[in-house]
Amino acid sequence: MLNSRNIDDLRADVAANCRLWQQLCKQAGLAVLVTGTVRDEEYQMYCYNNGTSKAKVPSFHSVKAGLAFDFCKNVKGHEFDDLAFFSKAAAIAKEMGFEWGGDWKSFPDRPHLQWSAGGTYTSAMVRAGKYPPAMPLYRQPEADPQPDHQEEEDDDMVMYHLIKDMPDWAQPSVKKAVGLGVIQQSAAGEVNVYEPNLQTIVLLDRLGLFDKGVAGGAAAADQAH
Repeated sequence: MLNSRNIDDLRADVAANCRLWQQLCKQAGLAVLVTGTVRDEEYQMYCYNNGTSKAKVPSFHSVKAGLAFDFCKNVKGHEFDDLAFFSKAAAIAKEMGFEWGGDWKSFPDRPHLQWSAGGTYTSAMVRAGKYPPAMPLYRQPEADPQPDHQEEEDDDMVMYHLIKDMPDWAQPSVKKAVGLGVIQQSAAGEVNVYEPNLQTIVLLDRLGLFDKGVAGGAAAADQAH
């Protein structure tokens, strides 16, 4: 009777992802233990007789296939009673591409994981010698890199509170804008203007719009008198 626990007995691509899954589970604080990899027909019949399998002949677990493995929680006395543990470990495996027996409706098998190429290969196909293609080695998604211009964007958001602290090229135009009421100045002399807005203020001034505003304001004042 053969019931191997050796990950090396799995097909090479499945074995590589099984080991990676173990590492990812460890990083997530999940103590996983592989309890079975490949088995022969005698052991499969043993599982069938004790009610842990609905099939009399191995498929994904078969020695020729090497496409499945079983696991448990590596805590003595609590190997199979923590449903949350199995769900979390399975979530990592499913992200990698494994199929989880816990999702099966007719015969849920929480400790079971297999490579079926997204469910496109069935037990009958595997028993007939039709095996899924190689399982891609899982790669964790990389974090989005910060844009190179991040520091430049932060610099653009500098706020000037006082006119005297602004660049020399902007101060005359800002003073005009304050005089016209375009920019409100507090009693303490603060104007609170972001640096990108300085360029807009200077552009409006160079277009002569502030001068027109001063003239228009003067004419309106004369008419009021």
